[in-house]
Amino acid sequence: MADGSVPFTTDRRRELFLEAAARPEGTTVADVYRSAMELGDTVTEEAYYNMARRLEHRGLLLQMPSDGGTRYRIGSTSDRRWLEEDELSTLVNPEYPLLALAIWKEARRQIHEIPETLWTELRERLSAKPGRELFLEAILSYCEDFHAQIDDLARLERDPTPELSDRRQEAENSRRLLVHLTKHGLGLPREAVDIPLNLPSAIAEFDPNKPYADRTILEVELERRVAAEPFIVDVPASSPDHRLLIGAVDGSSRSGLLSFLGEEGDLALGHAPMVSLNTSIGLVDRFLREGSQTRPLFIRLPEKPEDAQRPDNRYTVMAKLLYPDMSDAQYMHSIWNAMDVVEARTVLGLLKRWSARPKVEVPPSDVVLRDGPVSPQDRDFFHYSDLGSYGQIVREMIELNWDIAKKCKEDGHTVGGIVKHAELSVFTPIINWFAARVAQKGGSQIAAWPMQSMNLVPDQVIITRLLTAGRRKGDPWTRTCIVMRPFHALEPKQARLYERAAPPSDFVFRAYRRALDGADADREQRLFWDTFRRENDPYVKMLENVFYATFFLGAVPRLDIGTSLPRIEGLVTASTGSTEDPWPVANRHRDRLLTALQQHGFDVSAEHSMFRSDAAIDVLPRLSIRAHDTVKLWAADLLARVQEYVGSYLARYVNTKKFRGVKVRPFTRDELKILYDQLKRERELQAGTGEPRRMLDE
Repeated sequence: MADGSVPFTTDRRRELFLEAAARPEGTTVADVYRSAMELGDTVTEEAYYNMARRLEHRGLLLQMPSDGGTRYRIGSTSDRRWLEEDELSTLVNPEYPLLALAIWKEARRQIHEIPETLWTELRERLSAKPGRELFLEAILSYCEDFHAQIDDLARLERDPTPELSDRRQEAENSRRLLVHLTKHGLGLPREAVDIPLNLPSAIAEFDPNKPYADRTILEVELERRVAAEPFIVDVPASSPDHRLLIGAVDGSSRSGLLSFLGEEGDLALGHAPMVSLNTSIGLVDRFLREGSQTRPLFIRLPEKPEDAQRPDNRYTVMAKLLYPDMSDAQYMHSIWNAMDVVEARTVLGLLKRWSARPKVEVPPSDVVLRDGPVSPQDRDFFHYSDLGSYGQIVREMIELNWDIAKKCKEDGHTVGGIVKHAELSVFTPIINWFAARVAQKGGSQIAAWPMQSMNLVPDQVIITRLLTAGRRKGDPWTRTCIVMRPFHALEPKQARLYERAAPPSDFVFRAYRRALDGADADREQRLFWDTFRRENDPYVKMLENVFYATFFLGAVPRLDIGTSLPRIEGLVTASTGSTEDPWPVANRHRDRLLTALQQHGFDVSAEHSMFRSDAAIDVLPRLSIRAHDTVKLWAADLLARVQEYVGSYLARYVNTKKFRGVKVRPFTRDELKILYDQLKRERELQAGTGEPRRMLDE
């Protein structure tokens, strides 16, 4: 260095810029660059323009009106940021998961230390801003910030310094945020937002004159993704509509090892059958009066243990020995898929007429609330086209979900989902960007907003505080704006590759044409394509006709740490690849969902999650809580009856036909360790010398 001082780094350039911007007259990029050159910096002036863009994106700089070019003054007070924002983005690294988890936990904790009055102010400000406008400006800002990072990285790669690794990790975290928001969250085409598939390609193909987002196309696409309403909306109170028949569906899965009584420790994994019993119930908000008693009206699958052997109850009993073609990893995942199939059958059952008693006919439900998402558990086309047992379950799942979508479109039913543990981040990046803008302009109690820290936390945590802070019992409900996710946003690969120049199903038909031309030599895949129904295939139908409308609803007073609002989803059957307006259909389902939720209200459910050993508190619709309590009892009863049925059947053939008790017992600690080791070895094999996963050509 010319003055013998410490070499310049990104952090030092940032502090130099902020110090200059803190002067009463502000500063310009040229002024800061000139000062840096005098101190011995050697980068180009463009690096300081990138720095200005990035600091403005985070709300730390604010443009000042000036006749002599763009001037900047200090925005939010950088010394009031927590978790060392500048270093944070480089610490959140998959290579150091324990450190990343610690930062994530601290970010969640500090969210709950923000005063309620601040959340209330932020909610009021967001209620005055159009949702589409916020999504548009925030996405453009995130894209510009990422573009500036890649510009700097491209220069840094040519002349590496010790900070190169940190800057790469920071840019990779920004890339992931954009992919999650714009691709998996909104399903935007590449023409609107084109995010590089990885960091090396971003650097190698960087064009300083080509931004990552096209404002005009993005604006058009957001008209089909974000409702024309404020970001935060007051929910008007609706009069109860007792003609509306409302149903709720929940499922239960009991997994373990099948063993004889008294032999709990004798059968090791691989010898004792791994067994799962899946069941589901659907109940309606009506009761059957029998004399002086009233009984709930519900259907259950299966009705009794022996019914599990009927074709329409497939996958209610899952055992590894029944699917020898599945790997252990596939089998463990297929249990979740099987549970989804059973629940989808129950949803379809409520959407049709059914009999509760020999002479009691229950009409189809107008609204069905499903526990969890309304989207299918597995949406990967690679799995859908697999001719093995795993693919068979996925295909049935997709067919059932398309049948549900058709019922919503043709018969006017509404199907909603109550997502208790929502890890998606669609609303949070927009809220954080806006809060940083508020802090940037001053005149608010929001003096600073740690955008990068807050973006580590999923929607559910941030929005729970935003919608419930300052609320009292009996206050009107509020909700976020409606955001629509097309089905192709859920397909792992096509979410990133979708282009508006072709319909969402185009990648399927391109693979189909390749198979017809003989380019696909895989015999198993050829068998799949031989029975492919082209435009009438359920997966193709889902790609072309299914949206998922999502929002959060604030209907309860302040929730403390550990308790969150569920995400509400609605199934919307409307064309996804054309200019057809989906909002009339979406708004109709939104209104019916809100009416149903207001009619029954919300309550607190304890220990709702069957897959967690610790106590869990969830805020759920009362009807969903009733469904869960019912299925929990039925699952325990079914488990006991299955054990009795299998035991009595074995007694007819084993030894002296003496009854031999059988039970499904939980995994022991050693058996869980064996299972974990098997799954780990299988994953390493697939990642290394094993057969690589075949993907469809782009």
